[in-house]
Amino acid sequence: MAEYKRRGYAVGVQTFDWIREQKSVYVDKTKYVWQMVSTPATYFFLSRPRRFGKSLLVDTLRCYFEGRKELFEGLYIYDQEKEWRQYPVVRLDLSRGKYYEKERVHAILDSILSDHEERWAVTDIKDEYSYDARLTNIIKAAYKQTGERVVVLIDEYDAPMLDSIHNRELQDDLRERIRSLFSPLKEQAQRLRFVFLTGISKFSQLSVFSELNNLQQLTFAPAFEAVCGITEEELLTEMKPDIELLTENMNKTYSRWGLHYTYDDVVAKLKQTYDGYHFSNELTDIYCPWSLINAFAMGDIQHFWFSTGTPTMLINVMRQHSLSIQQLDGCQYPLRRFDAPTERITDPIPVLYQSGYLTLKEYNPLTKQFTLGFPNEEVREGFAYSLYQYYMEDYVGSQDTLANAYNDLRFKKISIEQFIEVVRRWYAGIPYSITDRNQNEQLYQSLIYAALVGVGADVQAEDQTADGRMDIVLKMPDTIYIIELKYGKSADEAAEQILKKDYAVRFAADSRSIVAVGMNISEDRRTIDSYKIVKK
Repeated sequence: MAEYKRRGYAVGVQTFDWIREQKSVYVDKTKYVWQMVSTPATYFFLSRPRRFGKSLLVDTLRCYFEGRKELFEGLYIYDQEKEWRQYPVVRLDLSRGKYYEKERVHAILDSILSDHEERWAVTDIKDEYSYDARLTNIIKAAYKQTGERVVVLIDEYDAPMLDSIHNRELQDDLRERIRSLFSPLKEQAQRLRFVFLTGISKFSQLSVFSELNNLQQLTFAPAFEAVCGITEEELLTEMKPDIELLTENMNKTYSRWGLHYTYDDVVAKLKQTYDGYHFSNELTDIYCPWSLINAFAMGDIQHFWFSTGTPTMLINVMRQHSLSIQQLDGCQYPLRRFDAPTERITDPIPVLYQSGYLTLKEYNPLTKQFTLGFPNEEVREGFAYSLYQYYMEDYVGSQDTLANAYNDLRFKKISIEQFIEVVRRWYAGIPYSITDRNQNEQLYQSLIYAALVGVGADVQAEDQTADGRMDIVLKMPDTIYIIELKYGKSADEAAEQILKKDYAVRFAADSRSIVAVGMNISEDRRTIDSYKIVKK
């Protein structure tokens, strides 16, 4: 096994002082900390997807407000701050437990508050279920004992609501408890120096957004677009040594297969796999930090972000709205559509965006519409694979057969005719329980598209041209296949559509060969009954 060279990467560590003391790799985000703490504003809220460094940002704020100047030497804020005053900090990490059962809720919240009561010697606890009174007493005690206004940092404020989103009764109970916990944030304003909340989603009924009417929402603020995550400039400057080491390590690993990577090859692959997030209308490219750090630590570019499957409830809502995976890439909405509360998942778009499955791709200032899409290859493939597992639970192993056929076609071990024969058998094996749900062209298109995306194919669906949409475009190193799929019609009609609408003109500047493939799905046999190939 190759021995990888690497710098010190604090994979999974969200503790700022540990990272600095261990001299681990840290990309300086203290410019944004200074922008927040040097303004007269008190209340701030930031939403970002999971694994984007929100907890590390919260802990950076903790260390700053504790006046730990030595940790910030060499960073932006070190020379900006002149006083380095120490403030009492109350950090509430609501992701500390899982809120799946009513009996566990109080135990988790009690544990969080008890730690601070012990620290500030709060002993007069009349009612342990009165979370508002307990937090109020903690704030008062910290203020009285230090003579300084209190800093309250709330990490993953929405964790209880997200855990219980499938259980309405539990969520109703949790809402009242969390609302009680947060109520002192307004009532104790005169004793508070700074309040910062992070989360993934927006839960309007928690009253945070209505009662704290001076809450500064940083989620879509252009000035804070890069507060979490890694920009391309940061990657190519602060993390240049990591890219160089990654290039060296990948060449050691893959040289036995005759593969060689240059520095520029690795930069391009990192961008394709982990880049593509945008959080304002300025559309600054942001890389997923979790994936980047894992790639550098492991010495290889793999998929790290998508370690858990897509929630079943979310996929069910997509089905109810007849929303397919290919429709998600390039959908257009105003901000209010996806920056919306998610108490009840009746619309999949807000959850898909807020969770990081979709991101901003374009912005039209005239219509004030955003185009949403998958941020990168890692998320696109992971999402497709989760959908495939959901729809094809009893047929999931079939994707391996399709993956082998795709790779054989890619490396010219089989012909396009042989590949279509594999697809035909693949369609024929799909259980009736799946194809009975909604017999139409879109179903068969969605299934093959999700399967191909899930195996890493370079494939697009519903690609818009001047004269219509191409069903599927499958790109190989030396060939582009334009595939038109019909249901209950004929392969001739499918191929004729590709030629008549001149879909190939889209690729006129591409040196690769263009092949038109028309396929028809039989209504009776539920698989390909005919196909036609036209090489242009």
